[in-house]
Amino acid sequence: MPLAEWRNPAIAAEVYARCTTPRGEVTLTRERGPRTRPEDHADAVESWTVSLRDGEATLKVHRLVADPLLLRRRIRKGFEGETDGEALRFTGTSALRRSRRSVMYEGPTIDVLIVPRAFSLRLVERGEEIGLGSFSNQWEVPDPTDHAVLAVCLFAWAGLEDLLRTPVLRDL
Repeated sequence: MPLAEWRNPAIAAEVYARCTTPRGEVTLTRERGPRTRPEDHADAVESWTVSLRDGEATLKVHRLVADPLLLRRRIRKGFEGETDGEALRFTGTSALRRSRRSVMYEGPTIDVLIVPRAFSLRLVERGEEIGLGSFSNQWEVPDPTDHAVLAVCLFAWAGLEDLLRTPVLRDL
């Protein structure tokens, strides 16, 4: 999808992206999100649903924005959502120290963390490292779970790799 079309706010529920993974096909559906505050209208918030195998496993996050710069600003406060009908919290942090940068998916059935290490990204689930990725969105996850696949796809489609880069180089 062209970048200009990607950055336009979603009005009706529409599939914006698809990818094939070892666990099956993953789709991203974007739709207009809950707009209860003035900043929600200004930022054109959306609800994003990442579905695996035609909805067999889902991850839905509310109040996301398609613009990566706005998303980086808002992710510190976190986003609410649900995974397979259970509550989810989606947050991210950026800092000068690499050990303080991360993207987290937390809920009763999901505990996935993406953190930077040296020259790569690490995928951690329930405290155990299960895969690694590059900053060019190439991932090696030998035996992924459904939640790990959904988390990595949302991470890539939201453009959050810049959040995990050092702020000194990112802002140059």
